[in-house]
Amino acid sequence: WEDVRGALGENEVAIEMVRFRVFDHVFTDSVMYALLYVKGNPRSEPKMILLENGKDLESKYLKTYRNSIKYKIEDKYSYESYWKPIQDEVGAVSTLYLSPDGVYNQINLEAIPTPDGKYVLDNSNILLISNTKDLFMNKIRTKVVAEKEYAMMFGNPQFYLQTQPGQPLATSGLTRATAEVVSPLPGTKAEIEELNELLVRKGWSIDKFTEIQASETSIKEVSNPRVFHVATHGFFKEAPKAANLDQEYNETAAYDNPLLLAGAGDILNQTQYNYNVDNGILTAYEAMNLTLDQTDLVVLSACETGLGEVQAGEGVYGLQRAFLVAGARTIVMSLFKVSDEATQQLMVKFYRKWIETGNKRQAFIDAKKEIRNEYRDPIYWGPFVMIGLD
Repeated sequence: WEDVRGALGENEVAIEMVRFRVFDHVFTDSVMYALLYVKGNPRSEPKMILLENGKDLESKYLKTYRNSIKYKIEDKYSYESYWKPIQDEVGAVSTLYLSPDGVYNQINLEAIPTPDGKYVLDNSNILLISNTKDLFMNKIRTKVVAEKEYAMMFGNPQFYLQTQPGQPLATSGLTRATAEVVSPLPGTKAEIEELNELLVRKGWSIDKFTEIQASETSIKEVSNPRVFHVATHGFFKEAPKAANLDQEYNETAAYDNPLLLAGAGDILNQTQYNYNVDNGILTAYEAMNLTLDQTDLVVLSACETGLGEVQAGEGVYGLQRAFLVAGARTIVMSLFKVSDEATQQLMVKFYRKWIETGNKRQAFIDAKKEIRNEYRDPIYWGPFVMIGLD
């Protein structure tokens, strides 16, 4: 913690969250969140915020938060539940570095409305990081980023190559009612084309893959582009609940968090579980093995790519963790279904500002604020989060 404190500026604070189940001779079903924090003052020592209502945070308040965003209704509870306990304790700081756990991986604090009629985004600078030790490691570790301004971009995959939407194979055991229907994403093609034009004008080299070329095979050949951008569907498949509370998660199932690529619809017409039966679906487990050690930015411009199973002490197992393990420095992703059109506009604004200023984080915030001027409701700009340090 002293190393973390030493890496902070004078008016900054770092928070490490730990989700745990209360142990009283046996593990109970009571969930708490310990928020361990230290300020960037040389005399500051670690303190803790204890949230004892973890069950409510993960159930009724999470449901309220999501419904208020999805259905554009007033959110009366999220500020008091998720943000006020932190704000009251740490006070006004220039930057808050947050290593989230549990339900805090499934919400975007920035999109929570505040009592003054604004949003947390307007009053607080929150930087999400995978671990507070990253603050210290970032200062002592040499930054290795691909020198060449080169981007690989994937979008608008052709999901059905051999079958039709909603027509499962007779051998699959699926019916029309149970088969996943994957809708096309024409807006992602326009997104890729517009970003390609923008980056090429700025002297970047681009490889873009759309329709049948936006395949799992092509993604697995990625080798350290400076920017890796994937615009497609993504979703989290709930891991089966363990019968024994002491075994809270099924790690293998959690790594199934998939991105859908060319041919994905054919696979979902065959099976609900075995995503590796053919090429077309990239799971989080497979994404861990991509070569991204010198990649500055991964953008998952897709639906629900940020979600993962809430687990005791282990945060989210999903695409977020997988791309960090693969070496990516910063990740932009969404936490729930997003508007195709608004996403396209947000991404173009973000890239344009980043290329002009070189500041990813500020470019991301400014792009969201601009989108909010046109699309006031958080459903259009609130789903997107950025994880990692510049």
